[in-house]
Amino acid sequence: MITQTKLLIGKQLDTSVSHVKLGQLYGSSKNLAIAEILNEDLLSVIVCPNSDSAHSVFMDLRFFSNNKIDIDILPDLEMLPYDINPPIKGLKAARSETFYKLASGEIKVLVLNAQNLLWRIPEPSFFSSNAKLLRKSDEVAIHQIQDIFSRSGFERTNVVSFPGEYSIRGSIIDFYSTINQSPVRLDLLDETIDSMRCFDIESQLTIESIDSCKIVPVDFFSKTKEQIEFFKMNFRNSNEGNHMEWPLYQSIDEDYEANGAYNYLPFFHKRTVSLLDYFEPNTRFFCIGETQESLNAYQELIKSRYSDFQIEGQPMVSPENLFFQSSEVFERIINKNAIAIHEEKLISPGFIGSNQDTRPISFLFQNNEKSELVNILEFKSKNNLSKILISIPSLLKRNSLIEQIKDDDLEYGIINDWFEFLESEYEVLICQKDIDQGFILKNFHLGVLTEKDVFGFKRNNKERKQLRDPESIIQNLKDLRRGSLIVHRDYGIGVYDGLNKMKIDGIDYEFIKIMYANDDLLQLPVTQLDKISRYIGDANDEKTLSKLGTDQWSKVSNKAKQKAHDVAAELLELYAFRSIETGKIQPSDTKDYQNFITDFEYVLTRDQAKTIEEVLGDLSSSKKMDRLICGDVGFGKTEVAMRAAFISAMNGNQVVIMVPTTILANQHYQSFKERFEKWPLKIALLTRSQSMKRKEVIFDSIQSGECDILIGTHAVLSDRVKFDNLGLIIVDEEHRFGVRQKELLQKLKHNVDFLAMTATPIPRTLNMAIGDLRDISMIMSAPESRVPVKTFVTDWHNSIIKEAITRELDRGGQIFLVHNKIENISTIAENIYDIFPNIKLEVAHGQMKEGNLEKIMMRFYNHEYDLLISTSIIESGIDIPNANTIIINNANLFGLSQLHQMRGRVGRSSKQAYAYLISPPKNEISDDAVKRLQAIEAVEELGIGFMLATHDLEIRGAGELLGEAQSGQIQKIGFSLFKDMLTEAVNALRSEESVDHDFQETDININIPVLIPEELISDVNLRLIFYRRISNATNKNELDQISNELVDRFGYLPDATKNLLEITNLRNKATKLGIHKIRFGSEYGRIYFSDNSMIDVDHMLKLINKNDRYRLYPDQSLGLKGDFLDEDLRKKALSEVISYLGAS
Repeated sequence: MITQTKLLIGKQLDTSVSHVKLGQLYGSSKNLAIAEILNEDLLSVIVCPNSDSAHSVFMDLRFFSNNKIDIDILPDLEMLPYDINPPIKGLKAARSETFYKLASGEIKVLVLNAQNLLWRIPEPSFFSSNAKLLRKSDEVAIHQIQDIFSRSGFERTNVVSFPGEYSIRGSIIDFYSTINQSPVRLDLLDETIDSMRCFDIESQLTIESIDSCKIVPVDFFSKTKEQIEFFKMNFRNSNEGNHMEWPLYQSIDEDYEANGAYNYLPFFHKRTVSLLDYFEPNTRFFCIGETQESLNAYQELIKSRYSDFQIEGQPMVSPENLFFQSSEVFERIINKNAIAIHEEKLISPGFIGSNQDTRPISFLFQNNEKSELVNILEFKSKNNLSKILISIPSLLKRNSLIEQIKDDDLEYGIINDWFEFLESEYEVLICQKDIDQGFILKNFHLGVLTEKDVFGFKRNNKERKQLRDPESIIQNLKDLRRGSLIVHRDYGIGVYDGLNKMKIDGIDYEFIKIMYANDDLLQLPVTQLDKISRYIGDANDEKTLSKLGTDQWSKVSNKAKQKAHDVAAELLELYAFRSIETGKIQPSDTKDYQNFITDFEYVLTRDQAKTIEEVLGDLSSSKKMDRLICGDVGFGKTEVAMRAAFISAMNGNQVVIMVPTTILANQHYQSFKERFEKWPLKIALLTRSQSMKRKEVIFDSIQSGECDILIGTHAVLSDRVKFDNLGLIIVDEEHRFGVRQKELLQKLKHNVDFLAMTATPIPRTLNMAIGDLRDISMIMSAPESRVPVKTFVTDWHNSIIKEAITRELDRGGQIFLVHNKIENISTIAENIYDIFPNIKLEVAHGQMKEGNLEKIMMRFYNHEYDLLISTSIIESGIDIPNANTIIINNANLFGLSQLHQMRGRVGRSSKQAYAYLISPPKNEISDDAVKRLQAIEAVEELGIGFMLATHDLEIRGAGELLGEAQSGQIQKIGFSLFKDMLTEAVNALRSEESVDHDFQETDININIPVLIPEELISDVNLRLIFYRRISNATNKNELDQISNELVDRFGYLPDATKNLLEITNLRNKATKLGIHKIRFGSEYGRIYFSDNSMIDVDHMLKLINKNDRYRLYPDQSLGLKGDFLDEDLRKKALSEVISYLGAS
């Protein structure tokens, strides 16, 4: 046990000097030293050379201080100097929260990137004076809160989804300020806060009630008229030309983020200051590494970018007015209470400070036969350590090491913080925390090892938050706009033209307007919104719109119904065959498999884990596996394939993996070779481009059983390939193979487990529609390390191209540049050489010989050059994680799915990726092109963009799942309707009943207002969503949930909305009874029955005979007379008669 808590800094530092140096602090020992010095009575600021090191220091300090001191980190804006693109909302809000806490004296320890000290920012009073504490029962008017939001930089939206947004709906106010635990909902009664609640950002429903909350600024700008006018005045004064010509001046009233507003910060504020001005006079600074060099390098970048972006006549704020000098900033730091932290031993004479006795960690991980535990114990003995701490965030790796320790009968301890480590009696301690780097404390014979030291890599051990279901976003009409195509089940495909409120017989109704061919208009009651859905198909076909008053739609619809029936029958037949077809039992519950999966360097996402569980279940059963895995690129399909291949091969079976291109085959081969390196399995590559001599060797090894895993193109289907004991076939992107290859594949699949993988979207609802008729696994959640691609639409400027390429080259990355005209692609290359004379680039296009093209792609993959200029052939290709910037020239000429696919070439690693869509100005391109570019720019969220931006790919995905022959039929009626028809057909065939295509819901009108008033929900799309949800509700529980949500989110229910919910409930009951139509007025009621009504006639006659209010008409309808002038009496009478009829 070690009782001394300060191992590195054993005595009080000399505070009489302004600059102390501490040397020989290796690895994370520097962060331990800082943690030992931290003093709760002083503000401590840790200055790091870059954002990555700042994050590592932040994490380490939390561990070494045992979370006894609150530690904050200032997030970077992820902007370059003079960047014209706006920062991410969440980052702006998080930074502003930090500035507010600094201004309010709430921060004790702050970790930051040194670059932040050079930027000019608003003075502290901007954040403190524009913040507001609200408590329940406070008296405040809505216009006062709205003024607070404007001054704090909030953006008004219809639905609050991101930090920095607010909405006002009557007396309900929602806002998202990151300083609060969750978004907050205020409910005002007159001018008093009646309730205050946190709500969930996804469901928008209340989580819990709270008593107080804060509104703090979320940006550097107030969105007030005064600040806008102040900016305009400064802009005019700095510009001798016509200020109206500049985009920022034109757009400032509507969009602060447009056109690089951050580059004009001094125009918005009377005074700007340094972040140093937020700190107390006695603040203690810790400078890690060469702080001065980091500041100087950033200042050079500022000067360079200012020079690049200077445009004659445009007012550019000079570096002196937008940034501080690095020398000035460094001087202010060292003249205060500063401690410089260095890894190397300090030998300069006369420095004040000391060298610490720590040692770096030699790399433990070796590709040898020794176990991790043996390496650790040898390390411990060699360095004469009495105790060792091993930091392993990964649960799998941690468990693996613990198993080794148990097998060796060693004692060990599990600890949660540094102090537990010091106090423990065990010699080997393990913790889950993520320490950045290992080190040795020589004087105390202590060692700290990290996961990377032990296993050779560092795992990102977080899983990304599960995304909203993208399919529901498509179906719930959230992004429906006027001009969008929709499909009505009875009338066909039309154009949505908004909502229309009409007064009929003095009663308000709301209708959805749908335009059809020949400008025919259909006004559909909102109560029938369940009959419409978004049209997903070929929206460019001029013949898409249906014609009212003809049998055109009826013919198309009936043909589609028959097709749906045929598909359902085929699937049922396939399911019956598969249920009796046997496969090889391949168990996975082996120690070898457990050891294999510990080599996976990431934590599985939820979808990935579920998919693996499903695949393992298939392999271990006697039923033949035939599974399709669908997931976006980089979401983890390959890991699933590797685990399946390992199980099959280790069970003595051969595995073949077929991919569509040689490049992909090579990439898979390299990946499998690296992953299977420790295991006695032979992996071979077979492609068309190999020499015949090499192929002969591979053919022999396959036939003899020597080859365990074969990876290749369609060459694996050659007659020369004779498997000795094939057990598993894995096919990537099967739809990209030809008919002949698919036929050969079908023959090979007999009694062999089959696993297909695709990045083409298979909608969840289609998966649900066919249920267990086809085994499908969906991987829709992205790994934590993946971040959405930042997308910008701009026209071609050499300065922008230079910025995009420089940003990527500076971090060692690679760039795609897409130019789709072969005749002048060389001109683009020359242009790039003019900007970057020494850049390494290659040109690739489809007219090249296949071999040459593959060589170029492989050289790019191996990072032999930095930039690839190509046509759209890269739309689908190899995975290059190091390429994280793509520039698409003439992006206006590409379709939405093409843009999405090309953007998908980047953003496959943990780095922030960028996509630049180069296009002429809006007024020079078509309206459709503008919409496409706006859509792809707006949709960035991982997984959701996968669905929203690829409706045409969904058709392809549906064709892949159901058969290519069905794709055309799906196009004719739209995917959503075909999916519904397929569901009905499957259910009918299973129950051995026929589909009732004439089925109609009850048409009900009792002359009372049934609508959601605009005063309750002003946003048309949000109103449509609730109309559809109510219309789709099938029982009272669902309607009650919607009712509660409306009250929660909007504060109250008007009578018309209560009527809508009640009438929908009555309609559902009446539909089940086979009631065709209901009409009620002030003195009468009439109920009409369908031919297949479920009503017991004798039961109804009893009602008529005992009550003269009822009458049976010759058309077999039931009449009811009485005084129904009051709406509630009308609803009550109808409810009673439906209840009576349903009780038979």
